[in-house]
Amino acid sequence: MPSNPALDIERDLNPQQVAAVTHGDGPQLVLAGAGSGKTRVITYRIAWLVKECQVDPSNIVAMTFTNKAASEMRERVEGLLDLQPLPTFVGTFHRFALDLLRRHGQHVGVDRGFVIFDSADQLSLVKKALAEENLSESAFPPRSVLGTISSAKNRLLDPKTYASVAGNFYEKQVAKVYGQYQRFLIQSSGVDFDDMLRLAVQLLITEESVRDRLRSRIQHLLVDEFQDTNHAQMRMVQEIVGEAGNLTAVGDEDQGIYRWRGADLDNVLNFEQTFPGAVVRVLEQNYRSTQNILDIAGGLVEHNQRRRGKRLWTEAGEGSKAELYRARDDQDEARWIVNTFEGLRDQMPLREMGILVRTNAQTRVFEEELLKRQIPYELVGGVRFYERAEIKDVVAYLRFLRNPRDNFSLTRILNRPPRGIGKATQEVLVQMSAEHGHCLWDALRLAELGSLPARSGKALKRFRDLIQSLREGMKETPLPVLLERLLDQTGYLALYDKDDPELRAKLENLEELVTAAQEFTEETDWSDEEDLLVAFLDHIALVSDIDGWRHEQGISLMTLHSAKGLEFEAVCVAGLEDGLLPHFNSGGTQDEIEEERRLLYVGMTRAKQRLFLTGCRRRRIAGRYQDQQESPFLLEIPEKNLVITESPELFYNGRTRGAHDFFGRRGAVEIEPEVVTGGTLRRGRRVRHPTLGEGVLMQLEGEGDNAKLTVFFDRSGKRKLVAKYANLELL
Repeated sequence: MPSNPALDIERDLNPQQVAAVTHGDGPQLVLAGAGSGKTRVITYRIAWLVKECQVDPSNIVAMTFTNKAASEMRERVEGLLDLQPLPTFVGTFHRFALDLLRRHGQHVGVDRGFVIFDSADQLSLVKKALAEENLSESAFPPRSVLGTISSAKNRLLDPKTYASVAGNFYEKQVAKVYGQYQRFLIQSSGVDFDDMLRLAVQLLITEESVRDRLRSRIQHLLVDEFQDTNHAQMRMVQEIVGEAGNLTAVGDEDQGIYRWRGADLDNVLNFEQTFPGAVVRVLEQNYRSTQNILDIAGGLVEHNQRRRGKRLWTEAGEGSKAELYRARDDQDEARWIVNTFEGLRDQMPLREMGILVRTNAQTRVFEEELLKRQIPYELVGGVRFYERAEIKDVVAYLRFLRNPRDNFSLTRILNRPPRGIGKATQEVLVQMSAEHGHCLWDALRLAELGSLPARSGKALKRFRDLIQSLREGMKETPLPVLLERLLDQTGYLALYDKDDPELRAKLENLEELVTAAQEFTEETDWSDEEDLLVAFLDHIALVSDIDGWRHEQGISLMTLHSAKGLEFEAVCVAGLEDGLLPHFNSGGTQDEIEEERRLLYVGMTRAKQRLFLTGCRRRRIAGRYQDQQESPFLLEIPEKNLVITESPELFYNGRTRGAHDFFGRRGAVEIEPEVVTGGTLRRGRRVRHPTLGEGVLMQLEGEGDNAKLTVFFDRSGKRKLVAKYANLELL
């Protein structure tokens, strides 16, 4: 190993970072606030252990969650040590588990040549298992079932154990599917990503010789993003280091946003109980944002109960106040954000600007506004709106309805959603069309389907009837109505209207397509609905033809989850409305509301210099305007750090009103009171409930004692109460 001068950590690090880097033996938890240099702590600690403590770099292991993060970490350590290639393992939990199973997997019944099943493979196996158990995919959506199986594996439950704890009917049926799924995996010498962790932990628990050799080799374990570890990953860490082992865990409970995929915040909150004698250090100096941004984000997240607490500070100065724009609707919101960012172009490049949203469906209006203005942008971590599979499917239906000779579109939609028309049946249809010189639709329309197997013939007849039904009166049917009929009659609405986040996201995208059709209809002067359909399809084709922008560095557009780990000079978090953030699918429990609050905190702390927040008074959902309530999180933001601007044309109950009628906010302009119970309550007022605790009155319906109240409680989320029974105390 080359001889290099000692690290100048006193010069490169602040005192808190130095303490974490030079920690001696035993476990330590480093609570690293947003932008506080957590990666620097990990990389410098590895370098310090090697250079100053003469630890062999091959006896150090560093784990993180993405290959990208691992690659960056490795490069920084190699630069500090001037050592390449670096013999230290720096990689993901799954990479570590994979290496372990390749060497010792036979102890847990895994062939060393096992195949890794990706998400598509897993979904196919679930469908096969459902069929084996005679369970319908409509009642047991495969993605939802796979998610339940994944959750069980992350809790280290094998099929037999999961079956023993299954409570309700759904869980008992999934337990059967889990057993079949695992049997199919084993038959194929397959291991899925969750099994990598589960089996690696099982190996370390059951094979003491393997575990002891591993512990003797790994003198120091460092784990990044510790708040994102699930039960299986935490158990793996415990088995590697033991109770008093040399563990440096770096994380931030305020940035824990992956509860929905198994991350357990208790791994941070209960660290000292898991590792007795552990030292806890807090990094509070921020190197990214101005103090105003830190104060506004900190003021929000301090409303969470499940946190250790920290106050971020910076030497970068106060900076500009954050700006809240109250928009008339989502189009007004998009125009304002794009205008604002255009106004910043002389101060910073477009690549230093980010628009963050809660759901993928929200990106559509921003994409169209940016394309219309010919401003380059990059959609990060997602598929562009009109390129999403469910959108392309429905657009193919529209194209085919307009032009029945469109064989390409017909081929795409023939079995979408699945209706039992397999490849063999499609080949018969193609052969029939070739024999008679017809297009595929004419062959299907004119064919005697009785010659086909009964199941195939019935499926084709149902499809033929569906298309003919949709084409009836199409020329007189308004475009948005045609789309709604299409989504209903094809079965897409029923297919995606499930209690599954991925399926619900697809449904939101289809509803947004209806909104796009409604907006296009209002903006386009066509008396003939058929010509309007052609124009809309042309519009989609042009919007989708965006190759010219893809490789330019433009404004970044992404969901809040995708923004984790990124930073921009200017950030706008859009759609701050109740139902979007917090999202209505979050469930409303305290843990779920706190995670939504952390998600907004993460979005805010991506900003270096400028932070913008926006919300709409009304938003189009599935083509229809819906009145929106302000996100209750906005009531928790310190007002001294915020400047409010408002659209001059805010809508209230269909009428244009002054800004005073919008949302309502403490410290802002006084709302004309909506009075109940003797004039004591109004929207935006802080209240206390005897058992539910403190909250904010968000909505009033009716008057007097029988008025219905919607209160957003700090600990338990949104609740509906009746005034005379609520027993609320004013604060």
